Amino acid sequence: MIVIIRKSTHMIKKHFLRILILLPVLLFGNQVIGQILSTDDSKLFNPLTDDITKRLPNIRVLIDSAVVNSPSVRYEELKADYYYYEQLTVERAWTEHFSFNLDLNWGFWKFIDNQRSQSTDFWIDLDSRRTNYAVGFYIRFPLATLIDRKNRIAKQKKWQELSFVQREINQQFVVRQVIEAYDMMIQWQNYIRIYNDYQKFTEIQMHMAQNQFLNGEIGTAEYTRLKEIQTRGAIEYQQAIAEFSKNYRILEILTGINFNLINVLR
Repeated sequence: MIVIIRKSTHMIKKHFLRILILLPVLLFGNQVIGQILSTDDSKLFNPLTDDITKRLPNIRVLIDSAVVNSPSVRYEELKADYYYYEQLTVERAWTEHFSFNLDLNWGFWKFIDNQRSQSTDFWIDLDSRRTNYAVGFYIRFPLATLIDRKNRIAKQKKWQELSFVQREINQQFVVRQVIEAYDMMIQWQNYIRIYNDYQKFTEIQMHMAQNQFLNGEIGTAEYTRLKEIQTRGAIEYQQAIAEFSKNYRILEILTGINFNLINVLR
């Protein structure tokens, strides 16, 4: 009997410990779940109720980011740098007409000469070591280098100016792209709301037309016409969603920013 009481006491302690462990989860579990749901909801965008302009950075920030991220603008900046280094090359080209040479040669030569006559033979064995060196310096200035030097430098500067101007043109084009995509995105969000209301109206109208068609109040031609109106409204609604999403993605590509706001378009 005593053993049974000890087992029961042990089981009570285990249950008590489990309650202590689960108590924080029971108390704070709803808050944690609520935070998770609110986080997930913040990543969802409903174009029928939310305003996309409140979820994205300011248009000025988008434009600045797009200009910095633009390959065409960066390309012209690199071209301007290239022409600047070309200008330095032209300015220093006169040094190509100065030359300084230093030559050093060392060699070992061995000569063996054998001469034979009727009476005697002559052997000549000579060794020769020789070191040659030469130092030279010359200046050669063609007249074209002297006369046309300023003109060549001026041309390189003009190439830089052309790159700067083209960069401004590309920058304005990028700005126009961002503004158009931004405005079109807002416009298509308004269309989504309009087409959504229109779609609801056509669904109600189509439901009434079905009852009228079954009761013989309208003919097949009128029923078909109303069905086409409903279908066209549904298509336009889906097209508005597609256009809105397309311009949203275009803004992401132009600016180089992953907004990560529209994971699910409801």
